[in-house]
Amino acid sequence: MTFGRAMRPRFALEAGAVFLNHGSFGACPREVIAEQERLRAAMEAQPDAFFRERIMPTRDRTELRGAAGELAGFVGTAPERIAFVENATAGVQAVVRGLAFAPGDEILLTDHTYNAVRLIVEERCRETGARPRVVTFPWPATAEGIVEAFAAATTPRVRLAVLDHITSPTALGLPLARIVEAVRRHGARVLVDGAHAVGHVPLALEALGADWYVSNAHKWLYAPRGTAFLYAAPAVAELTRPPLTSHFIGLGFPQSFDYVATRDYTAWLAIPAAIRFHAGLGAEAAARYREKLIAFATERLDTLGARPVAGPDLACAMRSFVLPQDRAATQDDADALMKSLWARHRIQAMAVAFGGRLLLRVSAQVYVGDEDVEALAGALAADGWPARTAEAA
Repeated sequence: MTFGRAMRPRFALEAGAVFLNHGSFGACPREVIAEQERLRAAMEAQPDAFFRERIMPTRDRTELRGAAGELAGFVGTAPERIAFVENATAGVQAVVRGLAFAPGDEILLTDHTYNAVRLIVEERCRETGARPRVVTFPWPATAEGIVEAFAAATTPRVRLAVLDHITSPTALGLPLARIVEAVRRHGARVLVDGAHAVGHVPLALEALGADWYVSNAHKWLYAPRGTAFLYAAPAVAELTRPPLTSHFIGLGFPQSFDYVATRDYTAWLAIPAAIRFHAGLGAEAAARYREKLIAFATERLDTLGARPVAGPDLACAMRSFVLPQDRAATQDDADALMKSLWARHRIQAMAVAFGGRLLLRVSAQVYVGDEDVEALAGALAADGWPARTAEAA
């Protein structure tokens, strides 16, 4: 299998542009798009048969449950423990809103938690009288320091711990198994936000021991957008309800999630095609390629004064770099950087202000080549980095 620019024709990405932000919205391969279009044509040709026979949980086995079963095998669990949701945020919402909290209870999250997830937790705390308990990671981050921070923050008041598998703004691949063990010691339930994980890193959900796990399949598993999953362990299945109450709510998890009113379910049915595409790349070969590409990006950006937020033990196929600044960065600085990279150089990369630092996140995907990394380094140099300051951004 040849990776890099030779892979670009298998995706519908705009010609002449550089795409280093797969982590935000993904990129769906043409063959997976074609499968979704085939399914959509069948839906439009016979809507009644499509919804009643292929989607609604009124039969012992539906095509939707079959797709869920293939995904379950891919992530290391049983089909009855997987439900489809539109995105990881919806899965987090279903879990957090479905649990009862009382004044004095705490929900654990971190200063690296995805903003939408943080807002869900804060809203639920306002409704119930519980309070967020925020774990602060050391800077620079280390695996040992992160585990110690979780262990120190977990008390008997923590009813739910919301953990990242791979953090969004800082792209840290966390030592998740060790963290789960640390927060379990006082009996807290565990919800893992693995939005960037499925297809990116190997998953064995039964072995992990979390109560819930959510992940977006439209990112590193190459599924159409609007495709994610929620895993629920047997002990918490009865507590897990869809965010929208619909006809089959009485069936419980996961069937109550399968049909939540009329919508386009073809993205979920296309999951087997996405898994086939992923398998066809060769998981180990693709992982080695992405690792090599991230190492090259780290080397090239180092020449511009950009430093990774953590060491290689926390690195994955996304990596965030701190760009040199002469003052605290704001989100306006990050937005200006992204706009400049696209408008002037046709390069898409993610930038964010985090703790007063300006971070640039690079995603190494199989369709990205060394020349794309060189283009980013050249664009940053042309725009004045490393001498460039936030005031000039």
